Amino acid sequence: MHRLADAWQSHDTEAGVACFTGDAVYIEPPDAQLVQGHAELHAYFEDVSHSTIMRWHNLWFDEEAQTGAGEFTFGDSNEPLADHGVCVVRLRDGLIEHWREYFTRGPRDHDEFVAVEGKQWQWRPESSEG
Repeated sequence: MHRLADAWQSHDTEAGVACFTGDAVYIEPPDAQLVQGHAELHAYFEDVSHSTIMRWHNLWFDEEAQTGAGEFTFGDSNEPLADHGVCVVRLRDGLIEHWREYFTRGPRDHDEFVAVEGKQWQWRPESSEG
């Protein structure tokens, strides 16, 4: 996971693709994006900006099941907003076989993104009726 983040940040497409199996599936459900195999991954990663930031905040891995998850920030260091999300992965032979991600856009700084104070929350118990 760290090799992949390093590859994205250094714009090393070959190193990024090498983190995945040849038949890997990379999706954003339910239907936002589908990338399959090394050829499509190569085209997808090649499009990543040269000023990309990719930071892991938390990583979890079940060695027996060869599945894991990570909380990340992904964006452009020149932009005030970034994508914050979670990916769920399944590995085969030490490589990512399946990547599924969910994210939302917000302030690039992760601490600001997850802060409770200073925000106008869309829903609070006292704002609900019934």
